[in-house]
Amino acid sequence: MTLPTIFDLCEPRQDVLMGTISESDFAADLAQVLRGDAPKEYLDPVRFFANTHPTRGLKDLLRNVCLRLTGNPHQVASIFRLDTNYGGGKTHSLIALTHAINGMTGVPNAAEFMDPDLLPTGKVRIAAFDGENADPLNGRLLESDLRAYTPWGEIAYALAGREGYERVRRSDEEGGAPGAATIQELFGGAPTLILMDELSVYLRKLKVREREAAGGQLTAFLTALFKAVESSPNAVVVYTLAIGKGGKATDAYTDENQFIADKMEEAESVSARKATLLDPTEEDETVKILRRRLFTRIDDAGPRPSSRPTANSGSNIGTNCRRPAAVIPGLNPSRQVTLCTRS
Repeated sequence: MTLPTIFDLCEPRQDVLMGTISESDFAADLAQVLRGDAPKEYLDPVRFFANTHPTRGLKDLLRNVCLRLTGNPHQVASIFRLDTNYGGGKTHSLIALTHAINGMTGVPNAAEFMDPDLLPTGKVRIAAFDGENADPLNGRLLESDLRAYTPWGEIAYALAGREGYERVRRSDEEGGAPGAATIQELFGGAPTLILMDELSVYLRKLKVREREAAGGQLTAFLTALFKAVESSPNAVVVYTLAIGKGGKATDAYTDENQFIADKMEEAESVSARKATLLDPTEEDETVKILRRRLFTRIDDAGPRPSSRPTANSGSNIGTNCRRPAAVIPGLNPSRQVTLCTRS
């Protein structure tokens, strides 16, 4: 019996075959997507969802946020927290959300992720604060003569342009959080989505002596934000936190993440508003995520040989291999399988 080659059983994606896949392809950047200068894998909704596995957490997030934005009576919450370790799909989920509220235009597999009838049909105001791109000391450039120094400064500008920023300018420049009523004014009565990612990186950028004071204002801002969102029938906030099992931060920003977790808990306690917790990627879904990203087709019904080559560094699977095509970046070399091009 002639055993099939790996290419008879599966079809790797073109960038895998060409060896052009890189670490940066797995480094999602929310700010780039919103600016429109992200790599096509993230910017193009068709390509993005083709490469994305519909995890349980992602589907729950998309459905529940869209229910809230459209004022659906089946909505369950207005505040969502994405909890997972670093690299667990938090930013990827926020990018999926931005594409969803824009209608998932042209996405042929939209139904894999959510009921298309639940997608917003009108304009949704969206504001995102990305701590990696924030500049609390020098200010992040918004216009040639305008910079924002705080999360609320950036969010105000994203929601209502320069007029919105002017409404909170003093709060932004002096570092004091605005009140709930001021934040609610920025919504303008329209469906509004607020995303906050990598707050821990933002805190790391602050001077140590300023971090506690900034943390106090962050608590005040979150308390006001939660109140404003709860008071608006079609507003929702989603924020990320790198908290692992046991409720403890374990990544490179452990201290900052734990600091934020404590501040979030304090804000929830003061406002009596609890966030709905979602895990974008559960452990049993990791293989499916990689499978979806690396292959366009896999024949699950193919023959199962009684013995096969061991998946290790440098092993070429299949016949008529002439040269290695690609290896999976970030994967332990001892677990690496090198794919081969056809001769």
